[in-house]
Amino acid sequence: MHIIDSHFHTQILKERALETEPSFSFLSGGIDAGCTEDDMEERRTLLASHPHIHLAGAMGPWCADKMQDMDRSRLRTLEDNLVKFKAAFLGEIGLDYYWNYGTPELQKSLFTEQMNMAKRMGLRVLIHCRQAGSDTARIIKKCALPRAGVIHCFEGSEELLETALEYGYWISYAGNLTYKSNQSLRDTLRRVPADRLLLETDSPYLAPVPLRGQPNIPQNVIHTYNCAAEVLGLSVEELSERIWNNYLDFTTPTLGH
Repeated sequence: MHIIDSHFHTQILKERALETEPSFSFLSGGIDAGCTEDDMEERRTLLASHPHIHLAGAMGPWCADKMQDMDRSRLRTLEDNLVKFKAAFLGEIGLDYYWNYGTPELQKSLFTEQMNMAKRMGLRVLIHCRQAGSDTARIIKKCALPRAGVIHCFEGSEELLETALEYGYWISYAGNLTYKSNQSLRDTLRRVPADRLLLETDSPYLAPVPLRGQPNIPQNVIHTYNCAAEVLGLSVEELSERIWNNYLDFTTPTLGH
C-alpha cells in the first residue's frame, strides 16, 4: 500500500527535536514545503538520503510580517535558490488573514509576485490559504498558471474550491479533516473529483485525531487516510491507490528537477 504526505516541514520538525534524523521510510513519497527564501540549503541536506521526497521553496505570507514594501532582493534570492537547490515546487505561498501578517495588500503582492515567478520557471505551486478564500481565488484567476498546483490544508472555502478546481488545482486535506467540529470540511471532500485529491500532515502542525494536541509527524498521515476513506465510502487500500496515482500525476512532470 502506497502512503504519501503531500505537505510537511522537515526543518521545523528537526528544530523542534521531533525527528532529529527525519525518517520517511513509512512514506512512498512526499513534499517538504518551504517557509522562507533561504531555508532550502539545510533542508536539501536533510533530504539527501530520501530521494523520494521532493523539495519546495518559497516565501510564505508570514514573510510579509517584517516587510515594509516588496523586497526585490529577497525575491531574487528565492529564485536563485530554487534553481541552485533544484526545487521541484514553489511553495508554500499564499494568504493568511487569521494572523494578520504585515498587511493584506503586502501579502497579496508577495503572493502575486511568486505566482508570476512560478509561471516563468514552469513550477507548480503549493498554496496556503487561511481565512482568505475570496482573495486567494481572485489571485488564482489573475495569475492563471499552465501547471497549476495544490491548495494545501484546504479549510473549506466554497469559492476557493470552485475556482481551484476550475483552474486545474489539486485539493489537499490535512489532520483537521478528522476534527469532530469540522463536518462541513468533510462534506467538501465528497465534492473533490477523484483525480484531484491529495492528503497531508502539514507536520509538525495539525495532528489528527486521535493525536490532536500532540506534535505531528509525517507517519500520522495514516489517520487522515482512515478518516477520508470512511467519508468517501472506500477502503483505505482503495483510497491509497487513488491518492498514489494523483500524487504521481502531480509530481511526475517535476521529477527531473
